[in-house]
Amino acid sequence: MSVHPDLRKGGGASYAHANNFDAIRIIAALAVLVSHHFALVGQFEPSILGLHTLGGAAVLVFFLISGYLVTASWLTDPDFIRFGLRRALRVLPALAAVVVATAYGLGSWTTSLSINEYLSQKATHSYISNIWMVGQGWLPGVFENNPLPRAVNGSLWTIPIEVQCYAVLACAGAIGLLRIKTIWLLLVGIAILGYQFKFGADFHSEWKLKREMIMYFFTGSAIFRLKPHWSQRRNLWTAAILCATLSSWFLDFKYIAFWLLLSYFVIYFGTQATPFIRKAGHWGDPSYGIYLIAFPVQQTIIMQFLPTYGFTFTLALSVGITVTLAYISWHSLEKIALQFKPNKRPEP
Repeated sequence: MSVHPDLRKGGGASYAHANNFDAIRIIAALAVLVSHHFALVGQFEPSILGLHTLGGAAVLVFFLISGYLVTASWLTDPDFIRFGLRRALRVLPALAAVVVATAYGLGSWTTSLSINEYLSQKATHSYISNIWMVGQGWLPGVFENNPLPRAVNGSLWTIPIEVQCYAVLACAGAIGLLRIKTIWLLLVGIAILGYQFKFGADFHSEWKLKREMIMYFFTGSAIFRLKPHWSQRRNLWTAAILCATLSSWFLDFKYIAFWLLLSYFVIYFGTQATPFIRKAGHWGDPSYGIYLIAFPVQQTIIMQFLPTYGFTFTLALSVGITVTLAYISWHSLEKIALQFKPNKRPEP
């Protein structure tokens, strides 16, 4: 999951009020938090139409929006180095801060080991490798007695997958595939069809969310390249998508139906500028921070307050603390890091 302030017009706040994407990302991040809370207290996560968990569907939304906006970013400035630097400045500072704070701050406080013993463990220092996305998901003596034991931050596993999507898109852009719309759409279409028949949940029982996340990312990319068509004929495209969705659903291709409906209408709504909703980013964009911070905060609160205080109390406290920390992360770290993003060089 990530967001793309480098696409804001003039580098300022105008973009935040030009569409609904900030609001969608914030809602999706909170949906992941809520969904995870069920699992973290030992309950089944709520599902969407019996197809995806609430959190899983929210992650798909993140990948969809990311594919759409990152494609726009590349086509605005098709430079491999500047593109990579922008992505790194968006992803790495907050990720590094959360990983370090979790390992040496939260871990030291919550571990069942003594501080000296905890800090002497190799596994404690190995957790830092999550920054370069090859890390472990546990810390010595941390959350061992929680309903979901030893899980420190179950959200981090999606970050490397999104970075891989960035890399593929950048490589495709560097060799000119993104610039030629027909070729890019053909390649994405072949990849999506290949995914559906080889791995798709409508055809195979051993379905993997990872592969579907990648499919949603490149669906978002394709939707951006098709924007000149659907943005000018919204009613026609909406009717066509609804017909394709209903046909797929009644033919029992329910995951395909969900993909069609979610992909089109998330981007459709995201590109609107709905009064009030478009101002969700007025005070900053906490969505990435919420996504990174929520899981360890929830585990800590559950460790401290469950079962004395129930699901509702621990969830509400988790939301309050997570959102507060996410805004702090945005204003004290993420926004500052983005000031160093490279600008497009002027045309000669």
